[in-house]
Amino acid sequence: MTPPPLGATGSGEDAAVQAAERLDGVDGPRRPLYLWCLLGVVVCNVFSGHWDTFHLPIGLDRVFFAGAVVLLVLDPWAWRRTRLRFRPVHLAMLAMLVIAVLSAAGHSTLLSTYGLFGLLDRLIVPFLLFCAAPVVFSTPERRDLLLRTLVLLGLYLGVTALLETLHAYSLLFPSYIGDPDVGIQFGRARGPFIASEAMGMACAACGFAAAAAATRFRGGWRALSVLVVLLACVGVMGSLTRSVWVGTVLGVVVAMAGARRTRRLLPLVLGVGAVLVLAMLTFVPGLRETADARAGTTNSLMDRQNTNAAALRIVDAEPLTGVGWMRFIEVSHDWVRQADTYPITNVNIEVHNVVLSRAAELGLPGAAAFLACVLLGPVRSLVQRGYPDDQPDLIAWRSLSSGVVVGWCVTIMLSPASYPLPNSLTWMLAGIALIPHLTAPGFRDATHRPRR
Repeated sequence: MTPPPLGATGSGEDAAVQAAERLDGVDGPRRPLYLWCLLGVVVCNVFSGHWDTFHLPIGLDRVFFAGAVVLLVLDPWAWRRTRLRFRPVHLAMLAMLVIAVLSAAGHSTLLSTYGLFGLLDRLIVPFLLFCAAPVVFSTPERRDLLLRTLVLLGLYLGVTALLETLHAYSLLFPSYIGDPDVGIQFGRARGPFIASEAMGMACAACGFAAAAAATRFRGGWRALSVLVVLLACVGVMGSLTRSVWVGTVLGVVVAMAGARRTRRLLPLVLGVGAVLVLAMLTFVPGLRETADARAGTTNSLMDRQNTNAAALRIVDAEPLTGVGWMRFIEVSHDWVRQADTYPITNVNIEVHNVVLSRAAELGLPGAAAFLACVLLGPVRSLVQRGYPDDQPDLIAWRSLSSGVVVGWCVTIMLSPASYPLPNSLTWMLAGIALIPHLTAPGFRDATHRPRR
């Protein structure tokens, strides 16, 4: 879809744009290589942790991410036409990283596989994507490429979820998805993540993106986007994960209620979603029984109560430093206690609340820094206003980000949420929604002239 024409701006804004153009000399590439690398990160991240099945010594998502960072840093056009503002969220991110790295170094987990990849996938990569997104996706054309990428990714994940729900395991790609000996939660829609919660979160994110694409594009892309929305519902439902169910519904409500154009359609959308869920429960063999059993299970609730109570004991004993980055599982048996009303079912699991986890492992300063990052970053994107008149697509990106962020916030309060793609997508989409807040108007690309 062709972006709308530029609106009129004042003479001072024109002068700033012309000065930037004289500084550049030329416009630079419309689709730079770092853009394609970052899209490659999004696509390949679904296989994170399972690249050995492709006989590769290192994940392609890691290679693409490193390439994107290097190319972006070295590209003069990116930083001359779009300059980031230093905001309080960036200070909070720096504080969070310093606290986590010092804790990991002090407790010998910095170079361990668990500790290092925990830093990368839960903090460093999401934070960098949040910071880079306003630069990489600074134009409507680039954002449209990301939207199409998420639609195609949602098609793959949705079809995979449908095949898993129908137990057509022989048709799955990669084949390890259908192997009951690989990963956990076999029998649910768990996709290439081999984790149902990650699959449900990713399907929800792609579903929100497909809904935005259905309003943005025409013709075949619109039809495909509508199909992906339906398949995403299958993935969310088939994940049989209550945190995903609750988060997705709340995400839909917040995303649609936050925009005047979609608010009146919210009852219709919720009604259609309910009909779709009932149809799946009625016509998919065994799904109703499995969903009922999952909805009524109490073991995971007991695990959550035990780990959260243990985390609170750690905070009470070590309020400033915690037990060290990524060390809760290692020391959890020292802190879990038998409750009077429920049994101990498992101690070798993480805290099922990310804020409590940060407090238990990094102390109250670490938890405060993490909360500041979330509130000033993803949550801040829910209330962003003041988008340029010549970039109406950013309003849809705010709605898209709102749906994903709300679902993610629900999940991090109920589980460890350690999955690379859902974390990365949440922070990256929030960075795009916050483009007017995170970039300096006088140095943006000519298509980023602020509203008068």
